Amino acid sequence: MKNFLISIFLIIAIGFPLQLLLPWWSIAMLTIAVGFLIKFDNSLWSFIAGFLAVLLLWSGYAAYLDMSNAHILSQKMGNLFGNISSGGVIALTGIIGGLVGGFFAMTGTLGRKLIGPN
Repeated sequence: MKNFLISIFLIIAIGFPLQLLLPWWSIAMLTIAVGFLIKFDNSLWSFIAGFLAVLLLWSGYAAYLDMSNAHILSQKMGNLFGNISSGGVIALTGIIGGLVGGFFAMTGTLGRKLIGPN
C-alpha cells in the first residue's frame, strides 16, 4: 500500500510541471520510470496506480482550464463529438490519460521483472 501511494504522489508531483513544459507523451515516460523504479508485487497494482494518478492529474488540469475559459472549448468539443457535456469531455480526457498512465506504469513494472530479480 505504501508503494501504491508513493507512486501516485510521485506521478502527480513530477507530472504536473512536466506537462506544462513538455508534450503530452512525457507523462508516459514518467509513468514507465515510476513503474520501473517502485517495486510492485503485481503489475495490476502498478496499472491502477498509474491510471489513478494520471486520471486525477489530467482531469483536474482540464477542469481548471475549462473553468478559466468559461467552458467554451469543452462545449465546442462536446458538440463536435455528439453533444457530450463539458463534464463529459473532462471525464473523457481523464480516462484517456489514465489509460496511457496505467499501461505505461504496468510496462515499467513488467520491464523491471524482465530485467532482473524482484
